[in-house]
Formats: sequence, structure tokens, C-alpha cells
Amino acid sequence: MSTLTQFLNKIFPGLESQEELNEDYLAQSVDTADLERRMHDIEYSGIEDAPFPLSTSVPGASGWRPMW
Repeated sequence: MSTLTQFLNKIFPGLESQEELNEDYLAQSVDTADLERRMHDIEYSGIEDAPFPLSTSVPGASGWRPMW
């Protein structure tokens, strides 16, 4: 672990990384369908704010939308 990371962990010991938060969120799933939905939520969170159209990579999206 780098010195900077160790320093930040000492200053902010209660902060969890986004990866740890995602793992905790996924661990709360009650069945396979819930787990898959949560995985989809994590994978596509923030997609509305993408700086370029993602309609071709998002299943079920129809056509292009304006970038701004």
C-alpha cells in the first residue's frame, strides 16, 4: 500500500471505498434476481449524465438522444 493511501486511511479511517460500498450493497441481496438487479443498478448508475450518447450500448434504448 502506498504511503499516501496509508496517510489518507489514518486521517479518514471511517471512509469506505466505492468498491467496498458496492460489495456491501450486493451482499444485501436476498435472491439471484435481486442480486442481478443490484448489479445492473451499479453498472448503469450515472448513465444519464454520460457526456456522449450510450443508446447503442444500453439494451432497450431507442435511438439517439441529444447530448445537451
